[in-house]
Amino acid sequence: MVLDRNAAAPRTLEQAAREGIQGGVDAVVFRVKDASLEVARPLARAVSMVCRDLRAAFVVSNFVELAMELQADAVHLGAADPLISEVRALVGPDMCIGYSAHSVDEAERQIAAGADYVFLGPIFPTPAKLRYGPPLGVGVIAEALRIPAPVVFIGGISPLTLPQLVSAGGCRVAAIAALQSVDDAAAAARQMKALLNANGDASPTGNSAPQAG
Repeated sequence: MVLDRNAAAPRTLEQAAREGIQGGVDAVVFRVKDASLEVARPLARAVSMVCRDLRAAFVVSNFVELAMELQADAVHLGAADPLISEVRALVGPDMCIGYSAHSVDEAERQIAAGADYVFLGPIFPTPAKLRYGPPLGVGVIAEALRIPAPVVFIGGISPLTLPQLVSAGGCRVAAIAALQSVDDAAAAARQMKALLNANGDASPTGNSAPQAG
């Protein structure tokens, strides 16, 4: 589950995280675009407490200092962030490092550079990912699963599109709107979890990919 203030409204990020986890989300990615560290810190702290209480992995996107301060399970990076090698030197060997890739080649390069897992997408059309070009489609999944590290698929993931992804072999997904821009986030999470479990999905955490349901 990738948190988004616009998608979560009128819920707070803390409320959105709680509902998602109660529905079966395994990991919550705290992502606050265009916010200062001062704005992000109290929001992230509240989400981290929910994750700890409900035993879900807590991931911080972009804010490396904040991930260290709150002892996150993982820090998630993108192209605009420092190099993985630089972040590894800061966070040490025990914190997971993830990376958002938009092609299999990019995903492979970042795994080789030291990422523990990657997000790959967009798989399906989604307004949030328009700037990254056309969707990759489910045809990329077989190639992506040959990457020697966990791959989490993102972009347009919902109960309507998830069966296509599962049929193609995907078992780890991240969702935004499908788990927040809905009346009953817990029910949506349970539905998506059931679809993933139908494909024999495991739920890795720790030094494997924090699965974002």
